[in-house]
Amino acid sequence: MKTHSGQGKTAAETINWIKDTPLGIAVRRISFVAPHAHENMIEITMCLEGSITFDYCFEEFRLTEGEYILVDRDTHYMHSGNDALCVSFYIDLSKMTNRYSNVCNQMFVCEGTSESEVPYNTPEHKQLRGMLIAVLDYLLKNDGTEEYFTEDISHVTEGIMDLIYYKFDYLYWKRPGQIINDKILKRMKEIVSYLFQHYTEKITLDDLAEHAGVSTGYISALLSKNAIGFQQCLTYIRSWHAERLLLTTDMSIADISAESGFSATKYMYFAFNFWYHCTPGEYRSKYLREMRKKNRLKEIPVVEAKEQIMHMTNEQLILMYIKGEDVWN
Repeated sequence: MKTHSGQGKTAAETINWIKDTPLGIAVRRISFVAPHAHENMIEITMCLEGSITFDYCFEEFRLTEGEYILVDRDTHYMHSGNDALCVSFYIDLSKMTNRYSNVCNQMFVCEGTSESEVPYNTPEHKQLRGMLIAVLDYLLKNDGTEEYFTEDISHVTEGIMDLIYYKFDYLYWKRPGQIINDKILKRMKEIVSYLFQHYTEKITLDDLAEHAGVSTGYISALLSKNAIGFQQCLTYIRSWHAERLLLTTDMSIADISAESGFSATKYMYFAFNFWYHCTPGEYRSKYLREMRKKNRLKEIPVVEAKEQIMHMTNEQLILMYIKGEDVWN
C-alpha cells in the first residue's frame, strides 16, 4: 500500500496527557490546524475566545465562545482568521475498555454549536459543557502535586465518558428525543461493534442474529425502530475506512472500494455521498490540499487562558444558580 509521498501526512498534534489518567489537554491560539484523525480517541474542541471554523465530514461549523464539537475517528481540521483561543480535550479510549469493553468500536456525535442540524442546547449538552469548564477551572487551581489530583482527573473523565457513551451515541443524534432503555442500547452497541470488526466481509441480518443469539426478525425490528438501519450503519463504517484510505494512500477509488468491503464501486459512491456529502474524489482533493498546509498555532499553558476560563466559570455559575438552569436533568 503506497502513500502519497508525504501528501497524506501532517504533524502530529501536541497532546499534554495528564499522567496516569486517560485525559489530555491542549490550549492553543489557532489560526490553522491541518486535517488529522485519531485512533481510539475522542477529541472535544471548545472555543474560549473569538471564533473558529471546525471542518469534518465535508461540513463546516463555526464555533464561538463556549461552543464545542466532539469528533472520534473522522478526519477534521480547524481554521480561524483571528487566532481564536481554543482548548481541546482528548480521551484515550484504550484506557476505557475495562469500563466499556466495546468503546473503541462505537459512533459518537456531539455538536455543541448553534449550527448543528439537531437541537444542541439540551440538558446533556449543558452538562457536558459544565463538566469541561469545571476541568479547566480545576487545572487552574491545581498543579498536579496535590494528593488526590490524579484520582480527581480520572474520576471526572469517567463522568464525561459516561455522558458521551450513554447520551451522545450516534443513535440519539440521528433520532433526537428518542428514549432507549439500557438493555436495548447495550444490544445496539454490541451490533455496531460487530459491524466494525467484520465490515470487510459480507454481512447479513442472519449473521447479526446468530452473533446476538436472537431471531433475524427481532434484529430487523430492533434496527428499524432504534437505529439508522443495518445497511446505513454498515455503509458508514465502510465509508469511514474508505475515507482513511483516500487520504493516506494513492490507491484508486475502485481498489479502495473493494478494500473497504463494498461489492461494487457504484455502491461506495452512493454511500460516501450520503455520509460525507461529496464524491470520494472531491473529498480526497479538498482534504489533501488542506493537508499540505502547515499548522499555524501557538501552544499555551492553561494559566495563560485564566481570564477566559474564569469568565466562563462565572457564567456557568450564574446560569445554574441565578438563572435557574438545571444542567443535571
